[in-house]
Amino acid sequence: MQPAATAFPPYDFYSTGQLLEAYRLAPERLRSVVAGLAPGELLARPVAGKWSILEIALHVADSELVGAVRVRMVTAQPGAQLPGYNQDLWTARLRHNDADPALLEETLGLFAHLRAVTGRIFAAARGDDWGATGTHPEYGDVSLRNLLELYADHGERHIEQILERRALLGRRMEMAILLPRRLY
Repeated sequence: MQPAATAFPPYDFYSTGQLLEAYRLAPERLRSVVAGLAPGELLARPVAGKWSILEIALHVADSELVGAVRVRMVTAQPGAQLPGYNQDLWTARLRHNDADPALLEETLGLFAHLRAVTGRIFAAARGDDWGATGTHPEYGDVSLRNLLELYADHGERHIEQILERRALLGRRMEMAILLPRRLY
């Protein structure tokens, strides 16, 4: 039995334009925050019990795969049941911390391509399109606008986590967070 859905949290203090910009810039920003890190730094866990920088970077692409499907379903099949996934199982079973530099590079490219193509769907949305909904496994009914909020925040959330881990590893990097107020 699946737990009852919780309502999608309000995230309306950002304009659609701000969200679209953060969504669009996330691939370049993610690539920038992992650039120049040695393999040991990518694998380190400076926050006990939390993911490494490498795991975070690969997780962002996993999430984007699911998100790209959700955006298409809400846009093309309003009312559809949206897919879920278990991020911890994916990260462990896909062995993200075993990834080599080539896989990291390919994954960053995949994330960029997914964002570019799905970003076109968001950019084409007009008026009532933003209100089309699907049923999210955790939040219940979510709109296309909610999905933009979720994924724009998701990229920024993980960029911020990587910046924190870099600082803990003595590799501080200055980068402004585009959406500093978190969705949840």
